Amino acid sequence: MADRRRRRASRGRLVLRSLARIAAVLAGAALTVGGLAGAADAARTCTAYGDSDPRTPGIQYGCVEWSGDDTSDDDTGSDNGNGNDNGSPAPPQCTFHGIYDDFCIGKRACYKNDPAAVQDVERAREDTPGLADKPADAERLIFTGCRETPDSEEVRRYYWDTELEETTVSVVDRIRAARGALRLPTVTATFNPPTRTLVNIETWWWAQGAPAAEIVGTPALGMRAIASPRGMTVSVAGQSVSCPLVTRMADTCAMQFRRAGDHPATMTLTYDIRFEMGGTVIPVPAGAQDLMTLTTTATTTVPVREVQSIVTDVD
Repeated sequence: MADRRRRRASRGRLVLRSLARIAAVLAGAALTVGGLAGAADAARTCTAYGDSDPRTPGIQYGCVEWSGDDTSDDDTGSDNGNGNDNGSPAPPQCTFHGIYDDFCIGKRACYKNDPAAVQDVERAREDTPGLADKPADAERLIFTGCRETPDSEEVRRYYWDTELEETTVSVVDRIRAARGALRLPTVTATFNPPTRTLVNIETWWWAQGAPAAEIVGTPALGMRAIASPRGMTVSVAGQSVSCPLVTRMADTCAMQFRRAGDHPATMTLTYDIRFEMGGTVIPVPAGAQDLMTLTTTATTTVPVREVQSIVTDVD
C-alpha cells in the first residue's frame, strides 16, 4: 500500500508539472494550429484564462495568470509542480500537428480520449506496462497519444482519471476565452434629421462606426471567434424597430414619433458568433449555445418637436 501511494504521489507530481506546461501551450497567443510551430514567448505568456474582473456581473474572460521567463524543461521533478524552478509555468514546448493538437507533454504534442476506447487494464498495459490496478477513487481509463514530430513514433499512454484530471482546457473554456478576445467596435447611434426630428416625420437610424463585414477576434487558447452581424434594434418612446445592420445614412431602418419630447433611445446590435481552430469550425457543445450570440449597445437622446400651425378662417 505504501509503495502504491508513493507511485501515485510521483505520478501526481508529473501530472501537475505537465498541467502547467499544457496550460501554457493552450494559452499562448503565438500558438498556431495544424502543423505550424508554436513560438514560445519567453518574456510573457498567458497561462490561464478566467474571470478577469470579478467585480463586474457575469464572466469577463481574459488572462488571469502569466508565465515567467524560465524556459527550462527539467524532468527531475524539482520544479515544485509548476514547470520551472521559480514557480512560474513554462512556455510552450511542443509543435501541434495533425490530430496531435490538444495539449503538450514536454516537447510532445498530444491528444486525449476520455474515456479511452479500451477499459480493460490488461489490454491497456500493452501500451502502458506500469499502469497500476484501478485505484479505489478512479472511474475510468483515459488514453493519450503523443508525438514530438509528425514523423516520430507515437507514444501511447493510459492513465486513470484520478491521475490525469483537468490536464486539458475544455472546448467550452476555449470558446469562452475566444469570445472574450473578440472586440466589438464602439458605435454611435445616429439618426436623421440630425440634432432633432419632428412628430410624424420619418426618422432614419444607423450605427455609425460599425463595420458591415465580419469581425475576427484574436486567438485565445488556440480558438478564434468570428462575429457576423445579424441585425440591429432601436427602442425609443415606447416603440422598437428591428432592421438589418445599417452602417451609414440610409432609409433602411426608419420610424416615426407620435409625440414630442426628449426621448432616450437604445440601439442594440446583435452578432452571431462562430468559433474556429486552424480554419475549422468547432461545434458549440450542448448547453453553451448562449455563447453563439453577442450584443453591443449604444444610447442617445432624440429631441422630437411638433410643428405648430395656426389655422385662420378665410371667407
